[in-house]
Amino acid sequence: MKTKCLAVGIILLFVLLAGTPIPGVSYSRDDTTPPVTTISFNPPVSDGENGWYVSPVTVTLNATDNESGVNITKYRIDEAPWETYTEPVLLTNDGNDTLLEYFSIDTAGNIEPVKNATVDIDRTKPVIALTYTWEKVGNNYLIILNATCSDAMSGMDRVEFYINDVLRKTIIGPGPEYIWSYYYPPFVWVIGLIRNPEITDEYVKFYAIILLISYTDSDDWIHSYAYDNAGNYNFDGIPKPLHPAPIEPGLYLFQNMTLPNNYTGHVGRFFIRATFDNIWR
Repeated sequence: MKTKCLAVGIILLFVLLAGTPIPGVSYSRDDTTPPVTTISFNPPVSDGENGWYVSPVTVTLNATDNESGVNITKYRIDEAPWETYTEPVLLTNDGNDTLLEYFSIDTAGNIEPVKNATVDIDRTKPVIALTYTWEKVGNNYLIILNATCSDAMSGMDRVEFYINDVLRKTIIGPGPEYIWSYYYPPFVWVIGLIRNPEITDEYVKFYAIILLISYTDSDDWIHSYAYDNAGNYNFDGIPKPLHPAPIEPGLYLFQNMTLPNNYTGHVGRFFIRATFDNIWR
């Protein structure tokens, strides 16, 4: 009788186990729902301008499955071979719309549809080269600055021109050339001992015993900043352009000199002290 009761009890136990789910235990034969995978980034939002990242991006995938459990998560970047996800992925290379694809499979064999996301990364500074040319206009010089700029990823946004750290001009556009011109009078001062001066409406001629010629605007500095659409920037600078004046600054001894007669100051028999708009024969 005890044997029969034991057998009946075992049969009832199997029936109860088959009909009543036990919390925390899943049965793959009842799981037809694929897992769900989510993606997150660090930094969570772009740290540059116009949606661009300017620093490395950490990609984290998180898969969940409420029935049989997650078996494996796969991912790939820009259609490269699929890889098994085991830890966050660090993206360091520049890329426009870098494609991330990912999905998971649960232990019941259900496959999640492939999901995707894109990331824009530009960590590279734009390239800039600042040059100049000049033209003489009246008694002034027209300095023509040419900033040649390029950016291979997010593209160029603007160039800023500075003189002595003061912003003078901003030019917005894709480039590659950003041109700005401005006038300046190259003031020159002359002082020294002379003899035999000859003064007309056009020139001042004399014999220089000792003469010192100097430019008063040689300390100026020109530089330009190039910005790409991601917010990266680079700069280049040059000393203030020196015009090719026939008479260069310096000390002159015992020689004949000719200067234009467009000065303010004094020219006497033995002495000259004047400031000229330019030195141009």
